[in-house]
Amino acid sequence: MDSVAVRAPATSANLGPGFDIFGVALSEPFDVVKVRRVGGVGLKITVRGRFSRGISNMPEENTAGLAAKTLLKELNIQEGVEVEVEKGIKPGMGLGSSAASAVATIFALNLLFNLNLTKEDIIRFSAQGERASAGAPHADNVSASLLGGFVLVKPNTYEAISIEPPPNLVLCVAMPEVEPPPKKTGVARSILPRYVNLGKVVQNTSMACWMVASLMKGDVMGFGRAMQDIIVEPRRAKMIPGYSEVKRLALEAGAAGVVISGAGPTMLAVVDKSTSKPEAVAEAMRRGFESAGLASHCFVTKPGRGASPI
Repeated sequence: MDSVAVRAPATSANLGPGFDIFGVALSEPFDVVKVRRVGGVGLKITVRGRFSRGISNMPEENTAGLAAKTLLKELNIQEGVEVEVEKGIKPGMGLGSSAASAVATIFALNLLFNLNLTKEDIIRFSAQGERASAGAPHADNVSASLLGGFVLVKPNTYEAISIEPPPNLVLCVAMPEVEPPPKKTGVARSILPRYVNLGKVVQNTSMACWMVASLMKGDVMGFGRAMQDIIVEPRRAKMIPGYSEVKRLALEAGAAGVVISGAGPTMLAVVDKSTSKPEAVAEAMRRGFESAGLASHCFVTKPGRGASPI
């Protein structure tokens, strides 16, 4: 085998109270990574596609490159490798763009060199790539992109569990047409509180538990109503023009819950399609951003599969 191509989906992390713990894979958009053996030694990164502008081809500055470099060094693979990333997920929007590139790369290297990596290994190497965009490894987005569905990540480990959401759970995604600042995820983390009131921790923990229990019962409305974060989201909401109107209008249109997707500025709504119209919710979110003078790309999708070879 001389080359492998892998597709990895966009993701949404946190989902309200599950900061750095919860994530969900989306059916669309996705990145495609092709990895091939080349002569000599060393690592070459090439980034192409609609959303490639501004992404570095230097392995140390590229999420896919940093993940690949970590794996090749740790496993002492002395071969030349070329990684070609086709960017279908816009970076800096809170949809796990960097995570998808890293996951697809590690998944492909695992197949190319027949490494027999465990899922924890793939998550660990992929999370190292997040240092290029966030400044530190974190596993929520990469776990969701690898495993698909709704995921829970155990803190300070690379263990993750995937749960298949009920078929009536639909996601509405609203992406405002703004240019995110460089290393936006790192910026969004820098504004978070260092110390948190115990009562707020209890509230968030309760909501997170309620979300998982509701998902296991197939209760989409219960899941959405528990998507309430009183620790992280209030800080990040100030970075998103139109946040309050997007949330208010989406809930009025029938959304079960509305949150910032990852570090934003994209916002995500959960809808029970058996009782509400997802298209109406997506349109309401568009009007919410419009009220702040922002155009947006809003679409309806659903929880998706994890990374897979193509």
